[in-house]
Amino acid sequence: MRSRAVPRSLLFWFRAAAVPLAVLGLGQGNQQAEAYRLYDNGASDYIVPASEAIRWSVDAWAPGSTLAWQIEEGPDWGLLLDHDARDFEPFVEYALSQWSEVRTADISWRLAGVRNPSGDSPFNDSRNQVFFDAESGTPGAFARWVRGANGAWEIAECDIGLPFWWIDWLERDSDAEDLERWAIGFLVRETAHCLGLGHAAELPASGRLRTSAADPPSSHWTEVWRPFPAMTYASHSLAEDDRVGASLLRPVAGWTTRVGAIAGVLESDGAPVPYAHVYALRRTAGGLRYPVGAFANARGEFRIEGLPPGDYVLWAHPLRFYGRHRPLTRRGAETAVRDTLALHPVRVSRGRVTRGIAITMRWARE
Repeated sequence: MRSRAVPRSLLFWFRAAAVPLAVLGLGQGNQQAEAYRLYDNGASDYIVPASEAIRWSVDAWAPGSTLAWQIEEGPDWGLLLDHDARDFEPFVEYALSQWSEVRTADISWRLAGVRNPSGDSPFNDSRNQVFFDAESGTPGAFARWVRGANGAWEIAECDIGLPFWWIDWLERDSDAEDLERWAIGFLVRETAHCLGLGHAAELPASGRLRTSAADPPSSHWTEVWRPFPAMTYASHSLAEDDRVGASLLRPVAGWTTRVGAIAGVLESDGAPVPYAHVYALRRTAGGLRYPVGAFANARGEFRIEGLPPGDYVLWAHPLRFYGRHRPLTRRGAETAVRDTLALHPVRVSRGRVTRGIAITMRWARE
């Protein structure tokens, strides 16, 4: 079986620790709130404003065009419960369709079938492929970046390697149904990385939020809809957070004028709370729904974009999944604060930014 070495000068390895979910930060005066879930043009960081987010090259995937994907044939597919490459076509098609069906995003992806391997590395061949090699290293999405005409980095190709450890896992205690569930979840996540999105900041464990301290104990909680974010292996569909992130990267015409944003700051005892996360949850007749979030920057500033007009409740919380957000923890992300719900609804209007929101968080144990 051939080696699949990745030339680091050409490829960026999207790993689990690389990036949290991104909604773009466009800034507020000279105090620019940093973005999240977007990779930057320096290929070294991911907290960047929208103008610096890495996107696909027009030559590789022009606006309004369809991006083709292929599955690479190979002998190792048979190790996955005696499947072959064609058995994985429905899984790949499903993952691609999740992103193609985001109506507010200019995303059209299709599976162009199974191709026989050429004998060379699948990288740097201008094809976007899904492959399985039992002797390959850590799996994931491998995006090739090139310098565009303006000197900025652009995505020119993306290849996805399936996890080689699935073999041991399937041999122990799993079956075909488990393989399908995990394969779809993995592909949804990795195709998100190929699009240019990173890992989501998942909702905290609580499924209920206190709405008013004045309410009696029996009525001061409201149910919160908790989807599995697309950045988990178990997910088969996209959360609202994912749809917004995709739409911010590749918006359809006119979408940005139909949505609004919320900008504010997190603080505790007069000091900023760096790199905590804030979700905007839409108030509906059925409770709080459709969370869309953003990370605060080093100054505690946050900006959540892509929100349809309406009333929102803000929920601030520290990082929960440190492995996925190591760059933030290395920068000093504040984890010793309590979850905080802003009790007063925030109104979002079309095409406008609701500014000046301050959320005071309380210290807690590390």
